[in-house]
Amino acid sequence: MTPENTPISSLKAVMSPHDGADEQVDWAAMRQAWGVGFPSDYMAFMATYGAGGIDDGVGVLVPETTTQPPEGPGFGSMAGETAIMRQIWSTEGGPSGIDAAPGSVIAWGGSCGADILGWLTVDDDPDKWPVLVWERHGWPNWQIYDYGMAEFLRRLFTQGFDRCPLSDASLWGDPSPHFVHWREERRRWESGIDPYSGEPLPGYGGSFG
Repeated sequence: MTPENTPISSLKAVMSPHDGADEQVDWAAMRQAWGVGFPSDYMAFMATYGAGGIDDGVGVLVPETTTQPPEGPGFGSMAGETAIMRQIWSTEGGPSGIDAAPGSVIAWGGSCGADILGWLTVDDDPDKWPVLVWERHGWPNWQIYDYGMAEFLRRLFTQGFDRCPLSDASLWGDPSPHFVHWREERRRWESGIDPYSGEPLPGYGGSFG
């Protein structure tokens, strides 16, 4: 596969990394913490975009070198969302036809519709992991997509599935999705600016600049 024909290059043709940043991930520490390597397209995504939000519709989680969820519900963290995903599998059952344990999932993102996006890690080769979505308002809730996370996102934006794979369809067929790195997103919120529209937040009393 040439550099011009990779999952990330295809995704970049749809979603600009303009407001992204290299996440500077310690992949050796990630492997040690999670007990597995990670897909090459995910590593490339982190080097190109980093973690952050896509039009406030999908959030790509910050890679964490710990599997210990934070105190509280754990929303918005890789360890926390993974723990939630595994707990759902443990209590409600996993995807139909999959003979695996709840520990076979790792979360990498979430949606504004309260879906959790992850991988089914049953293959020894991380590049063969399919995307696993727990779709809060779907039925069945578990859906498996035989693509990596970068191609999954590209197909979400270009309507490359039979139906929208998420509970919220705001990014379904979006011709120009906007990614914002989480640090830049936080800076804009703290400045009273909507991170995606660039408009002042209603009722914000701070100063701009």
